[in-house]
This record gives sequence, structure tokens and C-alpha cells, in this order.
Amino acid sequence: MSLSIYNARLLDPASGLDETGAILIEDGAIKSVTPGAASAHEGAKSALDAGGLCLAPGLIDLRVKTGEPGDEQKETLATASRAAVAGGVTSLVVMPDTKPVVDDVALVRFISDRAKASAQARIYPAGALTTGLKGDAMAEIGLMADAGAVLFTNGDTPVSNPSIMKRAMTYAASRGAIVMSRPDDTALKGSGVMNAGAFAARKGLAGIAKEAEWIGAARDLMLAEATGCTLILDQVSTLRTLEMIADSRDRGASVFSTIAAHSLFFNELDVGDYLTYCKVNPPFRDEDTRQSMITALKAGWIDAVVSAHDPQPPEEKRLPFGEASFGAAGLETTLSALLSFHHDGPLSLLEVLAPITSKPADMIGLPQGRLSEGTPADLILFDPNKPWLCERENLRSRSTNSPFDGRRLQGIVLKTFVGGEQVFER
Repeated sequence: MSLSIYNARLLDPASGLDETGAILIEDGAIKSVTPGAASAHEGAKSALDAGGLCLAPGLIDLRVKTGEPGDEQKETLATASRAAVAGGVTSLVVMPDTKPVVDDVALVRFISDRAKASAQARIYPAGALTTGLKGDAMAEIGLMADAGAVLFTNGDTPVSNPSIMKRAMTYAASRGAIVMSRPDDTALKGSGVMNAGAFAARKGLAGIAKEAEWIGAARDLMLAEATGCTLILDQVSTLRTLEMIADSRDRGASVFSTIAAHSLFFNELDVGDYLTYCKVNPPFRDEDTRQSMITALKAGWIDAVVSAHDPQPPEEKRLPFGEASFGAAGLETTLSALLSFHHDGPLSLLEVLAPITSKPADMIGLPQGRLSEGTPADLILFDPNKPWLCERENLRSRSTNSPFDGRRLQGIVLKTFVGGEQVFER
């Protein structure tokens, strides 16, 4: 089977390509990329005129939660995949904090097998860093890596014991495994529910101080330097944390950062009158911090943007703010959120796409995320200018706790291809 997609604006952050042309797909891979081509490839069995729309690599999301196994009412691998391809996400890493926790070989294989049987997107399991995510014993990192786990994390609960963390990072380094850690200090975070500051005080809500992130980041960066472990600091929310990462890199450490798309789009004032859809961890920070993170994204200080997709059912969100669960659905809004920084100012389309395509692919060693010969034909065709209204009842996730509910966004995915097969059409 061969397909030629022509008259497309080809966007490839890995090579810097931004030019009208055509792509030929054969047997699930990109056969050729032809900038400047005005027509379909000769000999292709089928052809698609893109009408000048943008053709880019499918998005790669390094942080997605589902409820499977154990909490399927929140999200299954199939429903997460359905939402993902609608948002242009063709590859996603699913977190291990399920019921039971993905902390052994059997559960890693379960995720892989279930994904192959029911998912439209490529799904990669993350293994638990500690047994049961309890932080008191290292999980079976080596065996899970052999079974297909692409990275290891303790999810939303940092490993509080530095000895256990060092032991896990030392072993991960010996196996060439990647550790992803949420930089946080649980004692300092305490019972906080939103960004610490004057606004939280006026709302009568306990705050989460930036220092909790800084202290957690400093410890894990020092351990990465000491052990040689490749570390991803997950969902960084402050510029000072990025500065610490830069310092560790200067010392030779292999460390990376991610940020949640919603942390770039919203600030603490969006909590408004106790809107629980805006209760996330890390919390939306103040406007000055948000602007500094957008500038850092432009400068290339942030390696990857994630959806931080964390589906929560209505009964866990329709509660007083302090009692509601943390988490936001994000798979269908990541691209649109980032495109706002193209329409409103600092980012080019290639700068929008790099942290959600080639950069995360390079971080965990995936072949996709670029438009080049021989790579998997995971592609999206999107209109960067098309406006749309995000309404939670129209989202494809099983849980629709989106902070973007009611927001007008610009830029939307029209077709998604995985392995050369069309899996979504709007």
C-alpha cells in the first residue's frame, strides 16, 4: 500500500524543513520526502491533496495517565488512544500509577498487549520506580526494561528517601534506563492546593510554594550527577528549576525537563471562583512565572511539552476546591494550546512542534517524530488557523475535566496517520 500526500506545508523540526511539498508512504514508513513537489508521486496507489495545510510528525506525549488497570471508569487505554489521535498524539507514554501499580514484568506486558489489541496510537508503558510507588523499595527496573518499559517514575509521589532514590538511579544508570521524577518536597508542599501567594491567601486556600519544587529538583539533580543516571525532571513549573538543570548539564549530567501545556497557557488567576478543573499539580503559577516559562521554551531550555493528561470523573472534581482531585484532561488540547504562542507572538511553527515531536523522541530513543526516509509514517494534517470552541461534552476522553472547557482555541488536527494508516479524520 502506498500513499502520496502532496500540496502540503511540510513541517519537520528535526531538519528545520518548512516548505510546500509531498511525502510518499509505503508499508507504514516514509519512503520519500520531496520539498517543492507540486503533485503526487508517480506510481502511488492513492493520493491525498493536502490543500496547503500543515503536515507534521505525529505528536509524542511523555506523560499520560489512564485508569487501566483498576480505574477504567476514568480512562482506558482505548479511550485515551481515541482522544490522543483526535489531538494529533500518535505516541504516548502511560504512567504506572494504576490499580495495581505497574511495578512488575507481567503488568508491563499487560499494558503492551492491551495497547496492541485496542489502541489506535502507539502506547509505551512506564514502569514504577519503587514497589507500589511507596518509595521504600526499588522496583524490578531491569526486568521491566527488558519487557518494554521505556522509563521509570514514581508518578506524582516523589521518592522521599534519598537513599532509595540514589539506589534506584544507580541501578537505572547501569542498565541505561531513564528515570523521570516530579521535583517536589512533600513535607514543604504539605496540604497545598494551588500556587502559594497573595491570591491563594485571598481565596483562603493553602498554597504550594515554589521552594518545594526547587528543593526536590536540587536533590534529584545532585543524585543524577553522582550516579550518571539519565534524568527527566517532570512538569517543571519555574525558571529557577530550569536554571538548576542548565547548571547540572554544564557539570556533564544527562538531564532533561518537561512542562505541562496547561502550565504555559494558564496562570493562578484562572482558578477564579474555585474552578476545580484548574486544580492541577504542579499548580498554575503567577503570570510573571508563566511568561518566563514561555520565554524559556522559545530559548530551547525546555526539552518537551506534555499533556499531563490526568482524567478524573465528575464525582472527584465536583467537590469543594480543597477536597477535589488534582488533574486535568489534556490530550486533545496540547497542540492548540501551543499554537496560541505562535499566533500571539514568540514561537514559529517549528518551535511549537519541536518539544512535542522530535525532542521527546530523542529523549527516550524513538524513531518517529520526524519527516525523514525510513521513519514510521506517524503524521498529522492540521490547520493552524482554524478556530474551535473546546466544550468538555465533545471531548473524546472518558473523563472530561479540562481547564480549557469553554475556551476558544485556534488550530486543530484534521487527519491523523499511524504507521501510514489513517486513524482519525475530523
